[in-house]
Amino acid sequence: LPKTEEAAPAAAEKNEQKVAQATEIAAPASGPEQDASLEHGRHVAFLADRLFDELAELHGLGKKWRRRLHLAALLHDIGFAEGRRKHHKISMRRIETDTTLGIADKDRPLVALLARYHRKAWPSQKHRRFADLSGKKRDAICKAAALLRIADGLDYRHLGNIQDVSGEVTDSVIRLQLRSCGECTPESARAVKKGDLLEHLTERTLECTCREA
Repeated sequence: LPKTEEAAPAAAEKNEQKVAQATEIAAPASGPEQDASLEHGRHVAFLADRLFDELAELHGLGKKWRRRLHLAALLHDIGFAEGRRKHHKISMRRIETDTTLGIADKDRPLVALLARYHRKAWPSQKHRRFADLSGKKRDAICKAAALLRIADGLDYRHLGNIQDVSGEVTDSVIRLQLRSCGECTPESARAVKKGDLLEHLTERTLECTCREA
């Protein structure tokens, strides 16, 4: 392989390590609460990766957006360092301005927007940062944000009990099969609630079923 191709995976891994280190530094508390916050980000990133892969034919996004989604999932709650209220917007601004996070300049505004849209309002042309993007990037942000919102819902209680996700798509339904290490009704319900954006984008109904491992 050419040197540039050989170096790409190593560079991506190095950048992810930087993000993980920065997340630890920015954690809002110390002790068990900090550990739970950090683990939540890692687990949401894992779930976002699984959703991205399982629903690939539905969203049609490429590897660059998988990486951006993963980084946004790791960092989506970094704004908690300043409190819960509007932490999604604080996360966005932190990602935009903190160059120590190790995110490439071209990716930083996109990762920041994904973190901003992990909760509350959907992407909207009323939001300047979103409106300034090209139509293709706006479409990708909507799809990736929809996956992030569901991934976050699947770790609603920050317990990490959803161990895996598989997906099935029909003309009218998106079915997520959850493999859990314990009771997961709250996570399943929350994922369906936060799946409203994906339902809107795809004109399909989201369903979740849970199976204990």
